[in-house]
Amino acid sequence: MVRGRILIVEDDVDVCRYIKMHLMMEEDVEAEVEFAHDRDTALQMADKGFDLIISDLWLPDRSGVVDKEGGLRVMERALESDDPPEVIVITGHSSTKTALEATRMGAFDYIVKPIDYSNLVSLIKRALESRERRRRAREEAVETEEEYEIIGSSPKMIEVMKEIGRLARSDVTVLIQGESGTGKELVARMIHRYSPRRRGPFVPVNVSAIPSELMEAELFGIGRRVATGVEARPGFFMQAQGGTLFLDEIGELGLDLQPKLLRAIDFKEIQRVGGETVKVDVRIIAATNKNLKEAVERGEFRSDLYYRLSGAAITLPPLRERREDIPLLAEHFLKKYRRRLGREEVEGFSEEVMGIFMRHSWPGNVRELENAVKYAISTCRGTIITPDDLPAELREIERRSLSPLEELLSIDSLKEAQERFERLFILRKLRENNWNISLTAKKLGITRQQLHKKIKKLKLRKEV
Repeated sequence: MVRGRILIVEDDVDVCRYIKMHLMMEEDVEAEVEFAHDRDTALQMADKGFDLIISDLWLPDRSGVVDKEGGLRVMERALESDDPPEVIVITGHSSTKTALEATRMGAFDYIVKPIDYSNLVSLIKRALESRERRRRAREEAVETEEEYEIIGSSPKMIEVMKEIGRLARSDVTVLIQGESGTGKELVARMIHRYSPRRRGPFVPVNVSAIPSELMEAELFGIGRRVATGVEARPGFFMQAQGGTLFLDEIGELGLDLQPKLLRAIDFKEIQRVGGETVKVDVRIIAATNKNLKEAVERGEFRSDLYYRLSGAAITLPPLRERREDIPLLAEHFLKKYRRRLGREEVEGFSEEVMGIFMRHSWPGNVRELENAVKYAISTCRGTIITPDDLPAELREIERRSLSPLEELLSIDSLKEAQERFERLFILRKLRENNWNISLTAKKLGITRQQLHKKIKKLKLRKEV
């Protein structure tokens, strides 16, 4: 089901009535339709919160004088609003050039008279779906602003925040570099949030997740009538119109598409698959966990695109290089997930857990810490998170990193600690004596038979 407020701008009353009638016949369309029969009325209504405007290009003013660019003026007024609608242009055969101009200016699409109403209804549905995607993207941006923030007071993160503030004020293309899990998308969202484009959509795209044969269509869209059964669609660039397009894992973009991305950056225009060239107003922020300079040297990434992207770059430090931020991050994730998981009774972390957090190398960076805290909240059996609540893999890594004495002291059961000590002690003495049973038994003050029994019981084996 698609919903929306639609303004039909057309001086022919019958055309208005037919469009509304066809929409009312569609079971999956719920539309509130209003009309404007002249240019001046349409200009007054254009910024009144419509989701879609369908406008003829030639429109009379109130006195009846035809303005051949009246539809373009209405579209310009509509697209100036903080929350612009989608626009579909209606044109006669003689003015298709102007319709193409409207598309370049940001119109969703155009349709030629005489109107194929079935085709128009299909186009309206796609336009309203596009509008809904943009609305969701804005809502997600608002939720992100309320829920997420960059956490850190270390000198390296303070420098990152200064750089974010500096780049947010401009409209330059930005490259964010850093290991997986360091928060590259979060930095991109922060740049967008504090930029002049903050009212526009933020469209994240994981380049590595899209098959290479589909990448061009997904990025740049598909033009009209490319092939039978293939519908036109806008692509990520058009979805990000007026906002920011975040291209994560940019190093995975194929060499064949890199020149097209470079052209989009330099000339602010894209070529749809099988379609026309379209002007776009999009800021690009790219991110990578690869060394793109080395990729250029290997011939895997174009040097001109690399230098175009890397002019304004931010490098995020791995978590192991800003350990002083770990307690702040852990508390942040605790507050975030205990509310989501309905575990408000979980108050904090034991000293042992915080010690584990501070000692761990965090190869997965902030994302790994976030997942560990989320898991611990889910499994916590009291009000304080203890080592037993942590993921098994983290507990095992911590156990292997302890000295034998620390490992023994971490055991709660006296019986288990005694057995573990006996095993370590006898194994060490056997190694010192090159597994000479008689000599080892003598030093231990026991018989050879007793030592053999203990070796069997403790499952001790000589290393080859």
